[in-house]
Amino acid sequence: MTNEIEKFIIDEAYIDLKTQSINISEKPAIIENEHILDYLLRVGEKELHDKYLTKHIIHGTLIDSLYFIKEALSASSKQRLTVAFSLIRKPFVYNLVVILRTFFTSDFLEDFNNKDNFDATRLDKEDLKELIELSTSTLLTKSITKDDIYNFIFNQDIPDSLINISNKALHPSTTRNRNNLTGIQNINFIFSLPSDIEAQWVYFYSRLKVLLIYHVELCDFIIAHLLNLDDTFYPKRLKDRMEIYKNIS
Repeated sequence: MTNEIEKFIIDEAYIDLKTQSINISEKPAIIENEHILDYLLRVGEKELHDKYLTKHIIHGTLIDSLYFIKEALSASSKQRLTVAFSLIRKPFVYNLVVILRTFFTSDFLEDFNNKDNFDATRLDKEDLKELIELSTSTLLTKSITKDDIYNFIFNQDIPDSLINISNKALHPSTTRNRNNLTGIQNINFIFSLPSDIEAQWVYFYSRLKVLLIYHVELCDFIIAHLLNLDDTFYPKRLKDRMEIYKNIS
């Protein structure tokens, strides 16, 4: 599934996600060293500005997430599970929230542009659940529910949520949350036995598979809307993906 994310970045079909052109021949001149997005705001092209900025944020966030996921898989293949869980935290605990807020909320870009202390990843629980519900409504894989995504990633009341597991991977000792307490005579992940690594592997790949399917299908929906892709494009992409799965099996 990482290859499916990579296609968003390198496939020519998605070139408009990273490259935009603006005809300014009949508009005021650009000031020296003026950023093109600032220019669009100055000349009253806010709608175009927001459209291009949304694409820019989605594209950049996808690249960042892909790097972290690939490095996590590499670390996992070397039995470096502490590193793997630490790396997998950013794409899903943080970058996913940025993608959801960028596409599904109306006030994100305003705050992003104007607030010095704006935290793009900070969201209260109810708002986060609402965004996850919106996102899962776009999925073709209906077996993945809003509760699955929230519980697998963000639910701090569940010991094996990604946010709790990655806290253990990052911190030698976790004491603030009873659901990820380090325990007596232990240092998180440091003293992992072969049996512990095996259990961590099972968890890592079973959960990551679900999260990657969710991530790819969500981005399929978002990018198809951002780029106004032909109605036949998405079904073709799904058909090609099914062929890949059949060949793997």
